[in-house]
Amino acid sequence: MATRPPFVNPDFEYDEDDFEYDDRPSGVSREMLALFMQDMMNKESGKVAPDTTGVDYFFLDEFVTKDMEYDFALIEQDFIQHCSGKLQEFNEAGWYGEDERWTAAPKIALQKKMVRLMYNGAKLGDRYCVELIKYLYKVYHKKEYNQLKRFSIISTSEIFSLSEDEWGGNSYGTIGRILGMCQFMNIKQDESCSILYLLLDKVRKEYISDNEEEREFLDFEDGLFEECVQQIELWIKDYDHGDFRDFRKATKVYHEHDEFVEACLRHLGYPSDYVFLCMDNNMGLRVQMARTLAVLKTANPKKDYTFEEVQKYTAIYSTVAALTDVADDFDYQLGYLTGDPVDDFEKEDMLFKPENIQYREETEKKPSVQKPIINVAPVSNGEASTEDYLKEIAELRRKVNERELENKNLRELYRQAKKQFDEAERMNKKYESERDELIALRDFVYRLENDVEAVAEDSFDDMKKAIAAKNVVIVGGHVNWISKLKAFFPDWLYIPPNAYKTVDGKMLDDKDHVYFYTDYMNHISYVKFIAAVRERKIPFGYLGSVNIETVVKQIYEDLCK
Repeated sequence: MATRPPFVNPDFEYDEDDFEYDDRPSGVSREMLALFMQDMMNKESGKVAPDTTGVDYFFLDEFVTKDMEYDFALIEQDFIQHCSGKLQEFNEAGWYGEDERWTAAPKIALQKKMVRLMYNGAKLGDRYCVELIKYLYKVYHKKEYNQLKRFSIISTSEIFSLSEDEWGGNSYGTIGRILGMCQFMNIKQDESCSILYLLLDKVRKEYISDNEEEREFLDFEDGLFEECVQQIELWIKDYDHGDFRDFRKATKVYHEHDEFVEACLRHLGYPSDYVFLCMDNNMGLRVQMARTLAVLKTANPKKDYTFEEVQKYTAIYSTVAALTDVADDFDYQLGYLTGDPVDDFEKEDMLFKPENIQYREETEKKPSVQKPIINVAPVSNGEASTEDYLKEIAELRRKVNERELENKNLRELYRQAKKQFDEAERMNKKYESERDELIALRDFVYRLENDVEAVAEDSFDDMKKAIAAKNVVIVGGHVNWISKLKAFFPDWLYIPPNAYKTVDGKMLDDKDHVYFYTDYMNHISYVKFIAAVRERKIPFGYLGSVNIETVVKQIYEDLCK
């Protein structure tokens, strides 16, 4: 573990519980008053250099913006190129009380850790790191940079003004960022700013305490795990008679859910056993089920669980265990690459001894000018040697390997792009169909809210003739209402509400329009038939009137105007 930052720490901490101020100024909390008293006593005792840990913590917490996150590959590559030999020094310069892996996804944790190294390097005075931090601040916090650069000396009230957010509050991250950048931009802070260092460190400790409490281990009671092992064995014993097939039968529910996990992995382009490749402590299905049951009994001690329920949860437990193992391994390996020391007790069991590597230092040769490959082996002139051929083969292999890597990356990009395109197409079709449905519903509601007057007899006959030849489908409706409609339009297709049990979408082929009678239809029937209509892209609408003349006029207006 890295050391604490080598910056001044006040060795006296005032206990706010010692204060009982009933006459404190209006709007000043007891906690803030205690910080003011602490600050005053620090100054009286000569502790003028503040503890920067809280400022550093919040500086790093929100330094990476979305734009910086997008560009971070180039940022970290440039940083490594300039500072690869100093990473351990930067890493040991300062740690601010919390590992990034517990508060962010692996990618963000990596970025935060790299920024911490850059920031520590700048605090140590590394010229490149100072300029890098200033450049990142100028590019990715441009508005704030333009405001801050105008100051040669800054006060607490001015920092609060710069850090005010859109809701009128103040961001701890912005306060920490401003205070942190002052040291690199040669901006002095007046003596009032010392209270901000105390404030941010107090809040930092509260944040860390809350995070530690949130991820506190869910420990098992003594004997609970052993009890769960026995319970799993009793359940399996009902099936297991020494035959592997019996155990497979006993754990059928688990394997059904595990197959779904495998399908998800394949869908995302990973091998089906990827969960088990990532698990560090996989001791077999029996132990996994015992662990799962112990977690369930710890989280809900009063609830009884069946063997089938435990099997379902075991598939989830194994997946979560693999996820956290990946996060832990990623953090450990990243730590070793960026300067975290390997513990001595780990070194004791290692076979690798770097001091035993023996090699000769070769004198540096001046690089010779490499001729183009086509001139190295002029076979037609009979001047090619074995060495010429070997050089040409090596160069050709290198180029083939480059092309293979490029092709692999292109295939992966194509696969991902095609997957995203297909999903977008499916969503687009879904939204288009839902849009059509909303339009039809809007028209239906409009007709309900605006009563339609009865039509004249002669015009009613004309409308009947006009729509009689149309291929119309009526879904739903009371049997008496359907009988009246059939008397006028016997050639139309009428589908009763209970027909959803045997939905055959082919019956809708070549139809001009489908109408749903919503007042006499259950939800299941509607869902199944609307899906068939969408699939065939058939125009549809809704009917809500028992008046046959009104229905005829609506269909006439839809199909003939």
